[in-house]
Amino acid sequence: MLNVDQIWQTQLQNRFSSGESLESFFKITVEEKNLCSNFESLQIPRCLITPFFAMHMKALRDTGRFSDFEALRKQVIPSVKETEFSENETEDPLGARFHQKMPRLIHQYNNRVLILATDRCISHCRHCFRRNFVQNNSGFIHSNSLFNICSYLKSNPQVEEVLVSGGDILLENDEKLTWLLEQIRGARPDILIRLCTRAHVFLPQRFTGNMLAILKKFRPLWVISHINHPAELSTEAKKAILATIDGGIPIQSQTVLLKGVNDKAEILTDLFNTLVKLSVKPGYLFQADLALGTKHFRVPLKKALFLFKDLQQMLSGLSLPRFAVDLPNGGGKFNLEQLIQTKKVKKTSDEFIFYTRDGDEYIYPAD
Repeated sequence: MLNVDQIWQTQLQNRFSSGESLESFFKITVEEKNLCSNFESLQIPRCLITPFFAMHMKALRDTGRFSDFEALRKQVIPSVKETEFSENETEDPLGARFHQKMPRLIHQYNNRVLILATDRCISHCRHCFRRNFVQNNSGFIHSNSLFNICSYLKSNPQVEEVLVSGGDILLENDEKLTWLLEQIRGARPDILIRLCTRAHVFLPQRFTGNMLAILKKFRPLWVISHINHPAELSTEAKKAILATIDGGIPIQSQTVLLKGVNDKAEILTDLFNTLVKLSVKPGYLFQADLALGTKHFRVPLKKALFLFKDLQQMLSGLSLPRFAVDLPNGGGKFNLEQLIQTKKVKKTSDEFIFYTRDGDEYIYPAD
């Protein structure tokens, strides 16, 4: 019988990546099979799906929940549209290069930094804005890199939070996770740690008693869980969320608005209400970024604003996330909730023009 660690590690070892393996679970097209096989030459992320998530998707389809099945399918199965690039799309849609202080460290906002701890993911989301980074195959952060980052944290006391992302840090084993958290906590005993993950959805088996005890040891610590659709909240995902909460680890969610996946107020209302009932605070609803090959996922901004207006009427303040966009070229997060009333935005027929506090100008397409 497998122990708890072997269970989640076996899930990773047996992820579906080929068209042939996926066919055993649900129908895929010849075109999709080709994308799975030729991802490197096409310069798109590899298809990776855990057996658990594949089984969950199959169960949705087999029980007649076809729209839910399609919403999840679009997020993990490659599309030929990923090979079509728009002129405003870029390999670095957030402009992280403008704020990179050293390898694996981004310091864009005064009071927080981002550590790219690994370039490995549990599954490759097809809308990912770090799709180039997760194809680097450079693996887990090197000790020298983390040493330099910790020295940076020591010498920058204004930094109060550190986000640990990538890639997905919870794909790494307990030893690596413990070592990483020990180094951060040793450098800054007071700092708030945020772990960004899709594990609740893709690999709920990861939330073992031992792993949760590790996280509890290094509080103050939050888990930031990326959840886009209520159908992602399987029975197992809900159990993993509740185990995290019961283990003393608070959770905030983030959601990306995706065309054909969750771009209806009723779907998002269901998602955010369900999360709050699980004691998860909805944090951000993000307008999709201008990443290469992701135009088919982006909801036109005008439509997105009307959708959020509906959410404001349908949700309480507790359940309503902040609606934001990460401006290209390093412009940072822009709160979209007051977009129509503010003078910091100008709209033309083709684009929105955003103005920051410093008077800098950033452009986001209207469609």
